[in-house]
Amino acid sequence: MRSMTGIGTGIAREGDVTIRVDVRSVNHRFLDIALKLPSSLSDSEVALRKKLSDSLDRGRVSVSVDLELAKSELEIRVNDEFLDSYMKRSRAVAKKYGLSDEMTVHQLLSMPDAMILCEAEVPATTLDELLNSAVDQAMKGYDTMRSNEGAALAREMNGRLETMRVSLKTVGEHAEQVPQEIQQRLNDRLAKLGAADAVDPTRLAGEIALLADKANITEEIERLDSHLTQYGEAMGSDKPVAKRLGFLLQEMHREVNTIGSKTTHLEITRAVLQLKEEIESLREQIQNLE
Repeated sequence: MRSMTGIGTGIAREGDVTIRVDVRSVNHRFLDIALKLPSSLSDSEVALRKKLSDSLDRGRVSVSVDLELAKSELEIRVNDEFLDSYMKRSRAVAKKYGLSDEMTVHQLLSMPDAMILCEAEVPATTLDELLNSAVDQAMKGYDTMRSNEGAALAREMNGRLETMRVSLKTVGEHAEQVPQEIQQRLNDRLAKLGAADAVDPTRLAGEIALLADKANITEEIERLDSHLTQYGEAMGSDKPVAKRLGFLLQEMHREVNTIGSKTTHLEITRAVLQLKEEIESLREQIQNLE
């Protein structure tokens, strides 16, 4: 199992070119990938998005890519077009008004837009290789962190499953007392009404049997036990399990509610409340699972 929360960083270098990739994610119902790429890597967005989608199931994932070039990869170029136009206009103004058009090189090059900082072109294949390498490194650390958090969640959930098994065992141990409880409750009510001797014993036994059958919780216990087993097995899967676990918790809650509605036995009621509490805790925990 893997958590939806994780962080990973990857750095790839070749010569004076460095690409850094940072991956972060938080909980989200669906897969939502946000990419931040420098303009020189914009052509790689589609391929990068597909690469991430193939390895992720859900979560809000933010991926930031930075491209760094060493000084040797930078070039300062004189903006000849701007300076030619500027000098032409300045000489025309000087001639028109009888002014001196003397200007030093320093003054000229200090003007805004006189110089242009250019990045030397890096082969596209080099950028793609570095980007893929940095992404692979970032995803490796990212997946490791998510797996570690998933393992921690699994340990906690296993503890809750064990608590539920203990509560279910308690329900099973007292399930046989439910018919006796019904019979005693019915006898007490008849005695209170003073009609105990007026009721046909055969008919009374039939009514008790009918009520006992309606209150039978054997099937619910068996189904709940099966759901617990399936839940534990799903947790051992190497595939995303959050949706499967959510469905099983839904079914567990249904069975627990039915058990609670069929009997008022004190020990069973206490066990039912414990089961509901653990189910709600498990529901909260799987919100962070992929």
